Amino acid sequence: MSDLLSIGSSGVTAYQRALATVSNNIANVNTDGYSRQDVSLTANLPRQIGNIYLGTGTHFDAVQRKYDAFVESNLRNSNSDLQSQKPLLSYVNRLIDIMGDESIGLTTAMNLFFESARDLATDPASVVSRNIFLRDADGLATRFRQLAGQFDLLDKESRQAVETDVGQINALSAQLAQMNKQMAKHSLQASQPSELLDQRDSLLRELSSLVAIKTRFESNGAVIVSVGDTLNQGILVSQTTSRAINVLSSIIDPGRLEFIIDPYGKPETMPAITSGKIGGAMSFRDQVLQPASDSLDNLSAVTVMAVNQVHRDGVDAKGQLGDDLFGFATEKAGKASGIQLLLQDASQVAAAGQFRVIDNPLNSGTAQARVAYAQPIFQGPTQLLGDLALARAPQISTLPSVTIEASQGFTSLGLIPMGTQSLDLTLQTPGPGQSLQVLTRDGRHLIGSALNDTQQGLMVKAGNGMEVGATYSTQTLNGKTPATYLGIDIFMGAKASVSMVQQFNATTGEAQAPLALAAKLTGNTFVDSADPIAANTFQLNDQNLPALSGPLTLASVVNWLNTATSNQPVASRITASVLDGKLVLSRPTSNTTQDIRLGLGAHGTPSDLQRLGFNTTLSIEGATPDDLLVFVTDSAIPAAATSSSVSVQAQFSDIAGDMKQALRASQLKVSFTSNTQYKIIDNRTQSVLAERTLVPDPLSTTSSLSYRGLKLEFSTAPKQGDEFTIDGNHDGIGNNETMLALVALESQGLTPSGMTLTDAYIERVNQVGNVARQAAIAEQALEVVYRQAQEARDGISGVSLDEEASALVRFQQAYQANAKVMQTAMSLFDSILQIR
Repeated sequence: MSDLLSIGSSGVTAYQRALATVSNNIANVNTDGYSRQDVSLTANLPRQIGNIYLGTGTHFDAVQRKYDAFVESNLRNSNSDLQSQKPLLSYVNRLIDIMGDESIGLTTAMNLFFESARDLATDPASVVSRNIFLRDADGLATRFRQLAGQFDLLDKESRQAVETDVGQINALSAQLAQMNKQMAKHSLQASQPSELLDQRDSLLRELSSLVAIKTRFESNGAVIVSVGDTLNQGILVSQTTSRAINVLSSIIDPGRLEFIIDPYGKPETMPAITSGKIGGAMSFRDQVLQPASDSLDNLSAVTVMAVNQVHRDGVDAKGQLGDDLFGFATEKAGKASGIQLLLQDASQVAAAGQFRVIDNPLNSGTAQARVAYAQPIFQGPTQLLGDLALARAPQISTLPSVTIEASQGFTSLGLIPMGTQSLDLTLQTPGPGQSLQVLTRDGRHLIGSALNDTQQGLMVKAGNGMEVGATYSTQTLNGKTPATYLGIDIFMGAKASVSMVQQFNATTGEAQAPLALAAKLTGNTFVDSADPIAANTFQLNDQNLPALSGPLTLASVVNWLNTATSNQPVASRITASVLDGKLVLSRPTSNTTQDIRLGLGAHGTPSDLQRLGFNTTLSIEGATPDDLLVFVTDSAIPAAATSSSVSVQAQFSDIAGDMKQALRASQLKVSFTSNTQYKIIDNRTQSVLAERTLVPDPLSTTSSLSYRGLKLEFSTAPKQGDEFTIDGNHDGIGNNETMLALVALESQGLTPSGMTLTDAYIERVNQVGNVARQAAIAEQALEVVYRQAQEARDGISGVSLDEEASALVRFQQAYQANAKVMQTAMSLFDSILQIR
């Protein structure tokens, strides 16, 4: 009986615990992270009776946790991927709402700015239109700042979210380390409480929602957690130790975040985080927000640069050149958050162009003119030849051998740019037929000897730097100041100026007013020669010198010069003398205002001047008012020679000229001498700057002419006698060219990608929209993957009420059956006890 009772008792005990396990499963059917538990029943060892073995019942072996490591790992990975899309999609949608909103987005403000510029172009003198333009310009700057501010808010919010999530990672890592400590009490995972293992897996799943992790489990169930590329890198949890993550701004790019593991212990830089909530936030910051912010900054910089460039090129209502319309705060240079309107006075809006043209009301024709300026492009030289262009004082540059080809009889020494100051260009020991020639780009011959037809054809052409259509003129050839071209003080010969010597106080050493010394011209060592000097070979300060018979000696030349100047006033008389075998010309020591100029007369050449011991120098006092082309000619190259050469030396004090502003400072008159012939005249000096033929443009229905970058377009063909005056538009209302140029920016591809300002912004909005669509699609796909992983996990570890109900009935029946066995055993035992 005892065996029967024992067997029944073991069954009751085993199935009682089985029923308790099933009941626990049912009770935790909705417990998050709970893994279904199953029971393991094992038969007791049989007992031998004689030659047979009889069973001794069963015992409750263990509670088994239903778990698959691969399925659980797959669930964590799919969870990380899915969670990365949620913040990305949320932030991107908010960014789209900001950039596309009419009240915050840039498109509306940009359209208003150009619309007000268009209105101002129709009436540049309108104060109301100017104020509206300033208002909308300020609105555009404000809109840039507002957008940048919204971007900054998203940046701070996403950073705070990342920092919060990192704090959660650190907390979870600490909990896992503490859990590992609890698991250290057992050597095998099977000995660990199922609830403890469930809690471990729940923490790992929560951690995987923040960042992708790699795991490795010890035999006792303790876990090693890594966020690196391998399990040996970026370890957060190992045994009972956890390592914290810290978020820092990048040293290289403060806008980017870096993650450092254990910053106060053994620092380790984490690789880029691409999964989990943190990965989604970082993807938004690095792949969407930062590029959008950079794009906005670049767009603001391009807008400021383009608008300012046009505005600076215009003239305001006061006739002054325009200042910058927009600027950046000093601490936010080039940033959209720092853009600001610099002008507050409507009169400072540069609506007008720098030039205007006024039609003479007495013109017989109906032609109306319009003027514009564009930087001219000329063929030929852009500066003096070779090292001569480097001859800025105190540097003196020399070309020891400039070749002159016999086939054309001249060579170019380059261009003297407009604004070149105090130039000296010297022919050293020139040959008998060598001389300097100076012409303007329009063929106005200023210095030298008249060119024959052949020389004109070779020299006056675009390839040498001339204007297209230039014609040759000797009207101002070797003119004397002030009746020179544009009043320029230009001279060729030997020259000495009044010199200034700095004085110092002998006691204190302080600088005093400089001392002026009278002009003194000293030649090179004089060499006697046999040939005489013809009359009008030389001019001494515009006085033609008489003939001098040969042979020439230093004494005869001194006597000749002193005789020629004997009628001059004593106070200004130029005196010739000898010093160390050199000819010296000097003014009285009291005359500290006049210079000495020994120039070439009608019959003189540089080689004649060389006979007196002087080199021939082209001297320009002050700044050159126009571009000047310099040539050296040689009319005496031997027939058997193919070329000749000459040494040239140069020095100038500076080059500081602006052709456009020089044109503005002058007033030009275009006068038609016939229906096709015209002159360009400087009204201040009455210098004829150009004489040309009006050539129809085959690519245009209207005729036009150009001069130094100015382009004059006519509505109809001008008539003989018509006159048009071009000035610098000094009242700032005679030309709306600047506003038209500003309006034209709206349709110009100003960005590096060749897109307009508005299109570039819209393209960035579209790019953000594409990211949002891709994130939404990815989220839907990853949601399916995650559900499949969750279903796979639930299929193994999840609690099914149907299965548990079935097990409950089965275990209940088994429990009842075993109880019946015990009851039967007790009945049998009672029957035995009742036997007498």
